[in-house]
Formats: sequence, structure tokens, C-alpha cells
Amino acid sequence: VVLAAGGGAYALATKLGKHSTAPSGAGASTPPASSPATGGASQASSPATSASPTPSPTLSLVAIAPGVPASATEAPVETLLSHYFNGINTHSYPEYASTLNPAEQAKQTQAEFASGYSSTTDSKMTLTGLSSTGNGGLTATVTFTSHQSPAQSVDKSACNTWTLNLYLVPQGSGYLIGPAPSGYQPTHSDC
Repeated sequence: VVLAAGGGAYALATKLGKHSTAPSGAGASTPPASSPATGGASQASSPATSASPTPSPTLSLVAIAPGVPASATEAPVETLLSHYFNGINTHSYPEYASTLNPAEQAKQTQAEFASGYSSTTDSKMTLTGLSSTGNGGLTATVTFTSHQSPAQSVDKSACNTWTLNLYLVPQGSGYLIGPAPSGYQPTHSDC
């Protein structure tokens, strides 16, 4: 699970490499970017620190690419991803953690999140793909740009562009980010 900003991108890439980089790697592999984007309406749910749907209020920080099929799942996914990136960009571990299922939360402590994402800001987040993984799960493919301290970057760069697959699991009327398949690694390049 998981999307690149210096330390954040490095953390994510590291976590994804270990199959736990997504959330932690959000800053590493999926650095936060807080640039508003277009998207459909999203579903609001109450905040959670464990396995509960995405928190309120509804955010729209993630653009939806034209090729993504419109469906009933698009709005809840956009909301989830918006909270994921907003948590990274605002350095809010509670918001970030509320987008993860318990297994993913256990892989990254608040201290690890702070260390990996303290200088990360993500932007240009775009949902470029959404496909079923069976059993109600989805794979959300997201691209974004991550700016971070070079010391916190996966490749010592102050700016990286990322393509990240996040593996979503159903939770109530929404989704949470679950574990990535073994061996999965997001891709990145310097800006």
C-alpha cells in the first residue's frame, strides 16, 4: 500500500520494499502533496485511528484522471486518498493513520511517521487507475509529486514524482489502505 517526498518517499519506498512502506512510505514513497484537485463528491465518515472508514470532513485533494471509470467507489476512494495525503502534508499522524487498516497502522508508529514525513509536501495527486482485486478490494493507482528534505528522500533528491499502487480493503461503507503484495515497490524519478 502506498504513494514521495524526500523522507516521506524514502520511508514509503522502504516500507513498500518491506511490504509496509505505503503509509510510512507515503512520505517516503508517497510524499504528501497538498494541491487541490478535482474529483467527485466523497463520502464522509467519522475519524478513526484503527479500521474505520475515512474521517470527516470530506476533502477533495486528489484529481481523477479521465480514464478512471466513474463508479460508486470513486467518491469514497477520492476521500480516502485525500485524507491520506492531507495527513502527510499537514504532518497529522492521526489523520494519516485513520486511512490505514490495523495491520498497516501497526507497521508505522507516530515517531516513524514524523521522522519520515516531517519535511514532506505532496502535490499534483491524481488517481490514474482503479481496479478490483476481488473480495470487494481495490487497487488505486496514484501519481503525485513529493517535495522533501534531500536527507529524507529515497534518492537524496528534494523533488520526486511517484506512481504508487494503494491496495484498498472494504471497511463499512468505505475503504482503508491495506497491505501491498509481497515485493511490491512504487516507482519514482527526480523532478
